[in-house]
Amino acid sequence: MTKKITAALLCLVLVLSLSGCSFAETVGNWLDSIGDMIPNDVELVLGQLTGREEVSAEHEIIFSEGYVNMLKSGVYHIVYSLSDGTEVEIGSNGLRFGSTYPEPAELEGVEPQYDENGNPIEPEIPHEHIVLSDGIYYYIDDNQAKMFTVNPANYKAVPIEISAENIAFAEAGTADFGGKSCRYERYTTDAGNITFYYYEAVLTGMVIEQGGTHTLENITAFNKYVNTALVAMPSTYQVVQYWTGE
Repeated sequence: MTKKITAALLCLVLVLSLSGCSFAETVGNWLDSIGDMIPNDVELVLGQLTGREEVSAEHEIIFSEGYVNMLKSGVYHIVYSLSDGTEVEIGSNGLRFGSTYPEPAELEGVEPQYDENGNPIEPEIPHEHIVLSDGIYYYIDDNQAKMFTVNPANYKAVPIEISAENIAFAEAGTADFGGKSCRYERYTTDAGNITFYYYEAVLTGMVIEQGGTHTLENITAFNKYVNTALVAMPSTYQVVQYWTGE
C-alpha cells in the first residue's frame, strides 16, 4: 500500500509540473478520481491541503473498526485482567455467553510436587466456569456433572452480554486509563456506550456502560475465535435450580 501511495504522489508531482492548474485544483481533481484507493488519513491530509476536507467521524475511526464488527456479529473472544490481577476469558457464539476465571488457590501448606526429572510441577488451578443462556446464569461443575443456576452477584467475573445494536461512532480523544495516557474511541448503542482505549496503538482496555459499568483492563486478546468450552452447555449434565433470580 505504501508503494502505491508513493507512486501516486510522484504521479501527482509530475502532473503539477506539466499542467497549468493550481496545486489545490489539481489535488482536488486527483482526490475525486482515486479517493477510494487511499486510506482515510492520507485522503484527509491531502484534502486539507486544498481546504476541502474537515476532520470527520469517518477519519477519526482509526483503531476500533475490527472490534466493532466482531461485536456486531455477536461472535468474539476476549481475555483481560481484573484490577486484582485475575485473568478472565469471556466469549460469545452469538447465542450464549460464557466466562471462566481461576478460583482462589488454596495452596498454603501444600507440599510442592516434582516430575521425574526433578522439575517443579505447577499446581493445577481450578476455574470457575459460568454460562449465560436465555437470561439465566449457570455454574458448570464438571466434577459433579451438574449445572447450578446462580446469582451472578456472587461471582466477581461473569459473562458480559455486550449489545452492539445500532452501534455508532460518537467521539475520540485522549484520556487516562490504567495510569497511562491513551487514545479512546467511544461508540453509542441502543443499550449504552462502549469505549475502547489504546496505548501506543494497542488495545489495552474497554469500558462497557450497558445496564451498569464493566471495565476490562489489560486486554491481551480480542478476536473472533471463540473457545467453545466457554459457551458449551453439556447435554448430559443435570440442571440444579436453586436460584430463581428473585
